[in-house]
Amino acid sequence: MQMVLSRDCPTGLTAAASGFRSCPLALLFASSLVVLVATLATLATLATGCSSLLPKSRSETEAPWKTFEEVKRTFDSIEPGRTTLQELKQLGYDPYVNPNVTVLNYSDVLSKYAPNAVRDEYLEPGVRECLKTQTRCNAYALDHRQIRRDRVGNFFLDIINYERRTEITGWRFGAVIVVVDDRVVHKSWSGVPAIREVEENRNPLGPLQDSVTSLLPLPK
Repeated sequence: MQMVLSRDCPTGLTAAASGFRSCPLALLFASSLVVLVATLATLATLATGCSSLLPKSRSETEAPWKTFEEVKRTFDSIEPGRTTLQELKQLGYDPYVNPNVTVLNYSDVLSKYAPNAVRDEYLEPGVRECLKTQTRCNAYALDHRQIRRDRVGNFFLDIINYERRTEITGWRFGAVIVVVDDRVVHKSWSGVPAIREVEENRNPLGPLQDSVTSLLPLPK
């Protein structure tokens, strides 16, 4: 069916505002205008008010400590020459209870503290004692971390995979406790009290980026 429009039919905003029901062009223009305004309003809302809907993740290893200060305070309470293996386990360094604790044997300690046949006088006294006693020596290595990843920024640009911004926060603590004959002889630690990083990914083609990339020839 072919639509015939009157030459006297008003057009543009005047037609949309006057509500000329006898003019199909006016109705079409008004409908398009309403859809356009509604779409722009929706996009503005997504862009500014929905960042809380972005994915968030948290990586946390199970342990008796919840903060960096707590795990460091426990480490400081360990005294080489005095703390026993049983006391060490009660402080949280028990590999059968804490999955973040790894048991190292004599060879592991040798590789860690004397990888290039370092002379004995350059080693810590507790490490020297461990290397001399060999099979009577063990070490307990702790690797504990809490990492949180929050996607922030423009919600609309994120969901179409055009621009993604991730804030990474948390902390990390590691320690090695050397034990000879059920007695602590050496301890050392390393860590990051406050992790604050920002990860940004931009895809110029948005949701088509992965598809186009997969079609590109691999470099020879």
